[in-house]
Amino acid sequence: MSFWGHDSVAKIDADRAAREVAESGAQLVDVGEPDEWFAGHLPHAILVEPELVDQEMLKLAKDKPVVIVSRSTELSTEVAASLHDHGFDVAMLEGGVAAWKAAGHPLVKADGTKA
Repeated sequence: MSFWGHDSVAKIDADRAAREVAESGAQLVDVGEPDEWFAGHLPHAILVEPELVDQEMLKLAKDKPVVIVSRSTELSTEVAASLHDHGFDVAMLEGGVAAWKAAGHPLVKADGTKA
C-alpha cells in the first residue's frame, strides 16, 4: 500500500508535507530552475532541474516518501507521475512553494538564510 494513498499522483497540503518531512524523513524535491531555488526554497529541499529528473531520481532513496515541490502544477504532476512509475512513493505539494509560504512555513535562500 502506498504511503500517500492510492492515487498515482497524490496531492498533499503544506502542513502535511512539513509533518511528513519531520516525522518520516520524506525527501523534498524542488523541481525548477536554479535562479528560483536560489531565491527561496523549502529547507532541506534538493534542486532537480526538469531536464535532469531521470538521472537525479537515481540519487533518491526508494524506501522514503518523496514530496515534489514546484512553481508549476503541470511540472509537479509530470515529475510525480514519473517517479511513481519508477516505484517511488510520491506526492506533490499542492500549490507548491507559494502554498508552503502562505501556510507560514519558512523558505531559505541558497546560503541558508531566510528568504
